Amino acid sequence: MFPVILWWAEYPQRFGHFVSHSMVAVTGRMGFSVSDVLVEGRKNAPIEKILKVVNVRRGNPLLSYDPYHIKRELEELSWVRQATVKRQLPGIIFIQLTERQPVALWQHQQKHYLVDEQGVIISSDNLKAFDKLPIIVGGDAPVHAPHILHLLEKFPDIQKRITALVRVGGRRWDLHLDRKLQIKMPETKVEEALVRLSLLIKQKRVNSKEVSVIDLRVKNQIVMRLSPAAAVRLKGRGKET
Repeated sequence: MFPVILWWAEYPQRFGHFVSHSMVAVTGRMGFSVSDVLVEGRKNAPIEKILKVVNVRRGNPLLSYDPYHIKRELEELSWVRQATVKRQLPGIIFIQLTERQPVALWQHQQKHYLVDEQGVIISSDNLKAFDKLPIIVGGDAPVHAPHILHLLEKFPDIQKRITALVRVGGRRWDLHLDRKLQIKMPETKVEEALVRLSLLIKQKRVNSKEVSVIDLRVKNQIVMRLSPAAAVRLKGRGKET
């Protein structure tokens, strides 16, 4: 008697599944079967990974594919920030992607990783197309880089010369300009320091051939260290006099 009770207890659920699958099969025979997958918004996300997630076979019933499940799986891909998935009758699965936008290359343990505008690590593969992005260094650099990169957008005269941003002690940044000039930034009031640096550049007082370090860590104080070549020249002039 006990197994019989179990069978009847499960009967409504099994019957519901039977009806559901039967209806899906019927819609497929009526012509509502998958004919194509359309993807919009894809630029960098690997198409083979997208198709693997969707896992569509042409001719299968369109209603057998759950848009919400596909959406969740797509948003697990590192390049995908947001996905919209819709079934469009009679036979199209439409996918709209919003990809992550890389803003920097994180140098970590002798490898490089793309970082997006939210500090999310995207990928370490196929980076050649992004070699113009600034390099960030430091264990917590990806988390903090978006803020300072956003500030730098207000200072294009500095931004265009930046080659690297190095996180120091988890507290502040050193900016590297023209691969030669090191700018020591303060822990706080970073934007004020950038204003001072921008003014120095406009006054043509920042010459990477003459200066190797500019220290802006102390408010209302600018300390400059001469480059080795400039120091030798000045020392030679001193001997002449």
